[in-house]
Amino acid sequence: MRLIFFILLQISLFAADFDVVLIGSSPFSLFEALYHSHSGNKVLILEESTECGGAWKGINICGVMHADLGCHQIGHDVQLKSFLEDYAGCKIVSMDNPLIPFEAAKSPNGWYFSRGCYELIDNLLKLISLTNIVLMTEHKAESVMIDVANKIATVKTKSGSFSTNKLIVTPMSCVTLNPTSAPQQYGKSKYYHLYLLVQDPTPPKFSYSGGIVTGASRMMNLTHFVGLTGTGRHLIVVQTHSEQSLTNGQTYLDGLKKSKLVDESAYILKAEPYIYEAGSFHQGLIAQMGAQGIVEVLQTGHFQSLSTNIPKWKQTLRPYNEMLQ
Repeated sequence: MRLIFFILLQISLFAADFDVVLIGSSPFSLFEALYHSHSGNKVLILEESTECGGAWKGINICGVMHADLGCHQIGHDVQLKSFLEDYAGCKIVSMDNPLIPFEAAKSPNGWYFSRGCYELIDNLLKLISLTNIVLMTEHKAESVMIDVANKIATVKTKSGSFSTNKLIVTPMSCVTLNPTSAPQQYGKSKYYHLYLLVQDPTPPKFSYSGGIVTGASRMMNLTHFVGLTGTGRHLIVVQTHSEQSLTNGQTYLDGLKKSKLVDESAYILKAEPYIYEAGSFHQGLIAQMGAQGIVEVLQTGHFQSLSTNIPKWKQTLRPYNEMLQ
């Protein structure tokens, strides 16, 4: 009897708060959370921002709601397109002409979401709201203690600690593992974006373009994706090479005029910069600690990488419309 009591006591002492904890809320993490929840696991998502989506979140800028954070190009992967239509409820359109459905032969820039990346994140959050997944925004994971012997990771935030049997991070997670060990140096990358709300009476002449002006790496006309079609206003985002280039709004507009991508009469109504910071997770420490079975890294370098997880996710997920019923 004492032996049974001792065993039960040990189990209770090392019982985790959650089966799975995910740090971050990119589409990869949200799909993974849904997969684990539908597999019968107790799941927690920790997101340091007020909005979910990571680099694919929607932001409110220049007085426009749910604009894409930066410039995204997804590609032509038909398998991924079908999965996002069926399992995330997204309406897919041609990136070259967002007013029509995607056809590979007529869309050299591939396909995109009819309401931008916000559409995908919003739909995934609707699915999450129908589960027992605990989603905590404005909760930055400050550090993680790994107990290899008992196969438990404990994530510390400002408001408390959460233990789990499986911790899932991304290569951009900025979190310290076992902070009492040797100091860990984490670099942060900054991505600079300048949003231009432009008065232009003509329809958008492009949706995505490489940088056509010095100081810009790429540009995207978000007009169709944020509901500005036919208003005489365009929302254009420019990814710049540096923070100093964020003041070059007129230069970028002049370059667009020269390339005939906006009307000659176009002028700037409002310009607003947005700097996105991404961390760098020290993946090598997982092997050094022998924590491979406790910490998992989702590979999120390219949006197309979602397709590698489709067979696994389909094991437990049901089509979007079925899950909403």
